[in-house]
Amino acid sequence: MEPFIGGGVVLTLIMVCGSLLCTAIIVAVAIGVPIYIMKNNQKRAEELMAKGTQGEAKILSLQDTGMLINNQPRVTMVLEIEVAMRPPYQVTKTLTVPLIRLSQVQVGSVVPVMVDLSDPTNPDKIGLLLK
Repeated sequence: MEPFIGGGVVLTLIMVCGSLLCTAIIVAVAIGVPIYIMKNNQKRAEELMAKGTQGEAKILSLQDTGMLINNQPRVTMVLEIEVAMRPPYQVTKTLTVPLIRLSQVQVGSVVPVMVDLSDPTNPDKIGLLLK
């Protein structure tokens, strides 16, 4: 019985095609997921601007998380939110602040905010309006 010589070539071709397919899937996911997240965040911001209620937030505390996103600091802050027809309440929010806007988010500062009154204590439903 003679060994099948072409079997090694076929196996190699199958492995190469499988590797290329896996690479294509990984690249598509690596590109697609961030794009999806960015579009989803943009959609949420647009909805908040359209449906939200404007108010003010006093920054009670500010803490650096030690994380940078695109060389911009990610911070955690405790905010005291004041919106019409609601008593003031506190929310802890973590967000990435552009370096050029960092001077606006200091302890004691008052910043304008947009709040979705359907869930006003949810930090994802509060947007800071930094100028």
